[in-house]
Amino acid sequence: MTEGNELFARRIARIVEKTFETEGEKVHFQTARIPDERLPTGSRMQHKVAIGSDHRGVTLKKSLVEYLGELGHLVVDCGIAEGQTGDYPDIALSVAQKVARKICDFGIVIDAVGVGSAIAANKVKGIRAATCYDVDSARSSRLHNDANVLSLGADFVNRGLARRMVKLWLETPFEGGRHKRRIEKIERIEKEGLDAGV
Repeated sequence: MTEGNELFARRIARIVEKTFETEGEKVHFQTARIPDERLPTGSRMQHKVAIGSDHRGVTLKKSLVEYLGELGHLVVDCGIAEGQTGDYPDIALSVAQKVARKICDFGIVIDAVGVGSAIAANKVKGIRAATCYDVDSARSSRLHNDANVLSLGADFVNRGLARRMVKLWLETPFEGGRHKRRIEKIERIEKEGLDAGV
């Protein structure tokens, strides 16, 4: 890349980051050319991904923020910063709000086990958060459940596995078909509660 192109790329990155940053949240934007093998192989689409963790998941979150940038995605970091402590319901709510309000396409939440963050995120209307521990469950959560938030347990998923899971999860489209009918039933339960009569 020439010096002029590098300067232009830095300017574009600053504009993008200033456009999407809000108080307490940082946006990371990767402008360098990414090798084709590192880009999502499905649609090659750039997604805007909200990500957050409590103090137990902050190291894994940092690694995934970097990796998502390498893949060419726009990342909204919902906290927390290294050295801070935080409760996973607060972080899950922040991520879920970004997805439910269509500010971000997808969300990723991380705590020690992944279950608590998923439970909290699923309380937000329109969120389908799935706790996954391997690539098969991550793929299935998108293919069959149209999950829009991925929940990871930092005590159970190492950095390499988490990266493989996130890449596959973002690449996998919702299959639709018979699964669409089931998602509609979930949405009816969400709307009508005990009166859904499923």
